[in-house]
Amino acid sequence: MYKIVNIGPLKLIHSSFFNFKTASLGVFLKTGARFEKKREKGIAHFLEHMLFKGTHRYSYKRIKREIEGKGGILNGFTSQEVTAYYAHFLKKNSLVVLDILLDMVLNPILSPQEVKKERGVILEEIKMYNDIPSSCAKTILDSLLWESHPLGQDIIGTEKTVQSITRKDLKNFKDKFYTPSNIVISFCGDFSLDKIRNFIEKKIGKKKKRKSIYQKKPTKLKGIKIKIEKKDTQQLQLCLGFRSVSYQSNKKIIQNLLHVLLGANMSSRLFESLREKRSLCYDISTEPKFFKDSGAFIIKLGLNKENLGIALAVIKKELIKIKSRQIGKTELTRAKDYFIGQISMSLEQAQGRMFYSAQNYIKTTKIESLDEIIKQVRAVDSRGINDFAKELFDFNNLAVSVVGNGEQVLAGQIKAVLAI
Repeated sequence: MYKIVNIGPLKLIHSSFFNFKTASLGVFLKTGARFEKKREKGIAHFLEHMLFKGTHRYSYKRIKREIEGKGGILNGFTSQEVTAYYAHFLKKNSLVVLDILLDMVLNPILSPQEVKKERGVILEEIKMYNDIPSSCAKTILDSLLWESHPLGQDIIGTEKTVQSITRKDLKNFKDKFYTPSNIVISFCGDFSLDKIRNFIEKKIGKKKKRKSIYQKKPTKLKGIKIKIEKKDTQQLQLCLGFRSVSYQSNKKIIQNLLHVLLGANMSSRLFESLREKRSLCYDISTEPKFFKDSGAFIIKLGLNKENLGIALAVIKKELIKIKSRQIGKTELTRAKDYFIGQISMSLEQAQGRMFYSAQNYIKTTKIESLDEIIKQVRAVDSRGINDFAKELFDFNNLAVSVVGNGEQVLAGQIKAVLAI
């Protein structure tokens, strides 16, 4: 399904996707927000914005017109450990899109005028997220889960740090991290591997591999961390977080199944208990997070302040239940089928396969086939989930964030309900 090709220090992943008119391409950088210095927080995200502002060969208007104006979609993202620039397009335009994305990554102008303009855009983006209570709650939770560590700091940065980032800072960050040894190109479509490989070889020339950058490992979470931020809202936004395994752990499949059982869909236990049975919230969900050397399991919901105590009690009850009681065969099979179905549907799309292959390779230097994943999923039993849940849901070590029209006295209520 996938071919991994070395082009100097750069890696190309090619996946044939026959009988479709469209293809997907992504240029992935093995760098992100956790690699930043504290004083320049937000620089990886700032640089991502700047790469869409033009190169010496492609103006920002031409970048968009050559891809979007020819039936394609262009975008990018910055996470804690990866930055990516990607497109979905008509396969006949494959080399044009590849040329544009590589030129963006390797040869951005970083015009001082555009830096100034884009700084204003990012400051408005920060305000936008700060005006969304659910976004604030998740940001605060991260700061509690990974206190005094880059993983706990917001990817977008703060107004203060974004204001202080200069063009020179952006160029230095780009020169340090945007190197061929840090690049993984993922292509999925019905287009010649040889043509893509030859094009990349001409584009990057002969580059030496650079040493990997050291990443500080986060310390363990100890104690119950609670933070309440008062905002004039009609709901409280509540997040609970437990530190968990990294993406290198063989237990990541179990955590994903636990996510399905507890909060991934309308059939999940928390949705059933809090929304369907008790009408305590409109939505409740869970989220597994995986990093190179850490991870988390997060529960999030919005609710009326008066219902905080009962909601926490129900959540606690469900977590204790999944630690102590055997999961029925039918429920476990349903969770496994859902998880396998979601991956299968993603891999049946060029863009989904492109993302899957790149992210798997960056994390583990290999790409697991769907059959391998299915085998791992089928091997998980009820006892394995119970045992993992016992390790994960430690009520003596967790983080809780609340954003809304609540008082600090709620912290005492939260501790009282969650205490073991």
